[in-house]
Amino acid sequence: MIHDRFTIRSLDDICYYLRKYRRVREDWRVDFYNEFDTLLLTFENDEETIERMKDDDELYAMVTEWMDVALMMGKEY
Repeated sequence: MIHDRFTIRSLDDICYYLRKYRRVREDWRVDFYNEFDTLLLTFENDEETIERMKDDDELYAMVTEWMDVALMMGKEY
């Protein structure tokens, strides 16, 4: 299993890194942290995520939805 960790500063950073996993065949998990080293989001290669990653607009919508959830949970971005 591939398990990567990235520090991000914007939603575009998350989309950029997730695009790299579109064609990865093995299991993967990606953790995204803010600059204060706080975990914001985690994505895995589940069926829904892979399907939404196929289109750039849908990918951005997915990231935005999950970032909204993270912010509601009190994560600092």
